[in-house]
Amino acid sequence: MKRTSVALFAILLALPICLPIHARAAAPPSDRTALFRDGNYGMFIHFGLYSHLGGRWQGRTFYGIGEWILRQMKIPLADYMAVAKEFNPSEFDARAVALLARQAGMKWIIITSKHHEGFAMFRSAHPFNIVDATPFGRDPMKELAEACREAGLGFGFYYSHNQDWTAPGGTNGPTQNPDGSPAAFSRYFREKCFPQVREICTQYGPLQFIWFDTPGSMPREQVIELEQLVRGTQPGALLCSRIGHGLGDYVSQGDMEVPPRNREGLWETCDTTNDSWAFAWYDQNWKDSREILLRLVRTVGRGGTYLLNVGPDGKGRIPPPAARYLRQAGDWIRRYPQVVYGAGPSPWGYAMPWGDATTQGRTLHLAVFDWPHDGRLFLPPLQSALRSAHLVAGRKRIPIRWAAAGAWTELRLPAAPPDRPAGVIALEFAEIPRAEAVPGIHPNMPATLLVDFAEVSGAEKKEIRWMEKFGEWKHVTQAGAWSESGRAVWAVEVAAAGDYYVELVYRGEGRPTWTIATDEGVRLENNQNASSVYHAFPFGLLHFSRPGRHTVTVALADGIRDRISLSAVRFTPAE
Repeated sequence: MKRTSVALFAILLALPICLPIHARAAAPPSDRTALFRDGNYGMFIHFGLYSHLGGRWQGRTFYGIGEWILRQMKIPLADYMAVAKEFNPSEFDARAVALLARQAGMKWIIITSKHHEGFAMFRSAHPFNIVDATPFGRDPMKELAEACREAGLGFGFYYSHNQDWTAPGGTNGPTQNPDGSPAAFSRYFREKCFPQVREICTQYGPLQFIWFDTPGSMPREQVIELEQLVRGTQPGALLCSRIGHGLGDYVSQGDMEVPPRNREGLWETCDTTNDSWAFAWYDQNWKDSREILLRLVRTVGRGGTYLLNVGPDGKGRIPPPAARYLRQAGDWIRRYPQVVYGAGPSPWGYAMPWGDATTQGRTLHLAVFDWPHDGRLFLPPLQSALRSAHLVAGRKRIPIRWAAAGAWTELRLPAAPPDRPAGVIALEFAEIPRAEAVPGIHPNMPATLLVDFAEVSGAEKKEIRWMEKFGEWKHVTQAGAWSESGRAVWAVEVAAAGDYYVELVYRGEGRPTWTIATDEGVRLENNQNASSVYHAFPFGLLHFSRPGRHTVTVALADGIRDRISLSAVRFTPAE
C-alpha cells in the first residue's frame, strides 16, 4: 500500500460506494428472497463507455477502477460524451455471457444499465444511450435479459440514481443547464433518473434485482419514489440497501469486503475478478479459481451471498483469464454444490486456517484449501455430538476416522487431498452443529487472531478502510489511539501445549515497544520498527503449558500512541 495523500484521503471519505448501507430490519416475502437466499452466488457486470477507453485517455493511463476515468482524469464532458460515436461492442454475445455465468455456477446476473458517467446501456428516451448515440445501435440489456431467461438465470439492473457526471443537476455533474441557468437535482431526478428507472422496470420483463448505488445525500422523498416505482412495476425484484435511507431488502457490504465474522440477515458482498470493476488494459491481477472459491465459501460461511464482477472490454468481450478461472471454479462447484447452494453459515463464526465451513441442516461441510501436511485436521470445540465423518470425492463418500483431542476434534485424513483447489469433508451431527465464536490456535498450521475478536480497552477499536490504488478497497478492524493503559485481550482455544512463534501485525511510525502476555504468566517484550503498511513483525516464542481456554493480551508499552494501528496476532507452531 502506498501512503495516501491528503487529497486522495478527502476523495475516499467522500465516496459512499464502498460503505455497507444497512437495510430496514423487516424481511420481504420468502418467495422474493429464495433465489438470493439459496443461490448465494451471482455475476456482476460493469459495462459502459468507460469499457471502450479501458483505462487510457489520450495516451495516458489511469491506474484505478476504469469506470471512474472521466472524473479522475478530469476529461472534458464534451470530449467524453463524443466517445459514444466510437463505441461499438460488436463482439458482445449475450448468450455467451449467460452461458459463462452458468458454467461458473452463478445463479443470476446484475449489469450496469447506467453508471455514474450517465451513459445508458439500454434504449432510452434520453438521447445519451447506446442505441441512439453509438454505431452499435442495439440494446444489449434486452439481449442479456432474454439470454438469462433462456438460461434459467435471474436478472437485474444496476442503476446509479444519485451520481450522474454528464447530466446537469446530477450529483457531481454539471452545475449549469445548457442555457446557463443553475442546474437542480430535482430537475435531473424528474427528467432523467425517474423516467429511466421506469424504463428499465417496464421494458425487460420480470426482474429479480434492482441495484441502486451511491445514494449520498439524495433526498429521502425521492428515494422513496424510486422504491415505490420498483415495487409497483417489479414486485418480485429485490432492492439492494444502496438505494439509501435504510431502505432495501438486503444489506450490501463494502466493496471487496468479506467480513471476518458471521453476520445476521440477508446480505451480500460485491467483489471483482481483478482489481478494477470496469475493463482496464493494464489490470492483470486476476483471481484464480482457488481465490474465487475461497472468497465465495468464506462469504457463504459468514452467512452471506457473493456477487462477483467481470468487466467486458470495448468490444464486449469478457477477458479470457477471468472467464477461464470462473469456469474452473464452476467445475468445482458442480462437484460440491452442497457447499454453496442453500448453505448456511459456519457454526464457529469465522474462517479457519485450513479454509472454511458451511452448513446444510445437521451436516457441516468443510472446504479444506490448505491440506494439513501431517494428515491431521483440527476442529475447535463444538457443542454438538459428531456422528460420522466422510471425505467427499465427487459422488464418493469415504469414511474417515476422528478422535477427541481435549475439547477439540481431530480428523485423520489421507496424505493428499482428493480434489483441488479444496477437498471437502462432510460431518454429520445429532443436531444442527453449534460452537462458540472463540478463535483457536492450531497445533499444525498458522492461526491469525484478528482484532475483531479482541476485547479492547484504553484504545480505539474500529474498522478502517483505504485504497491500494483508486477504487481498490481494503478493510480492517484495528486498535489505534493507544493510551498507556491500552490493552487488546483475546480469549483463545489452544489445541495443544507447546511453543508457538508469535508475530504482531501492525502499521505506524517510529519504533514501538510491545508486550505480549498470557494468563499463564508468560511474557514477551520487543522493540521493532514500524511500517506505513500492515506488516507481520516477529516477536519470539510463546509457550502454552496446557491445552484449553487461555487469554492473550497485547499492550503498547511505548511508542507514538496515536500513530500505531494493530490488526492481528499470528501464531505458528514450532517444529
